[in-house]
Amino acid sequence: MAKQNPWIIGILGFGVFLYLAWNNFQILFAPWTKTAEAKAVITENALGYGPMGRGFTQIITISYQVDDSVYVQKKKLSQRIDKKEIGSKVLIEYAVKDPGNFEIKGFLK
Repeated sequence: MAKQNPWIIGILGFGVFLYLAWNNFQILFAPWTKTAEAKAVITENALGYGPMGRGFTQIITISYQVDDSVYVQKKKLSQRIDKKEIGSKVLIEYAVKDPGNFEIKGFLK
């Protein structure tokens, strides 16, 4: 059995690190499916515990419409995001085949 060269593993690992650093350490949302964007509205706002029970974080409920269906989803926000009010607009990206699978792209005014 041949020995693996540790330099190859190191170079590949460094390449993966550079790719993630270039994309702000975010993995692409559903890269294998077709996605679309929609505007959603915050309908409910609550507080929850932060990571490891330290501090607080927001749990928002958003509603958005795709074709003739209305979807209502909950999302726990990062502690770095400012407080969001009910009625605020949210830009989301969702999977076309499964609109319940979504990601928040940004917050609109």
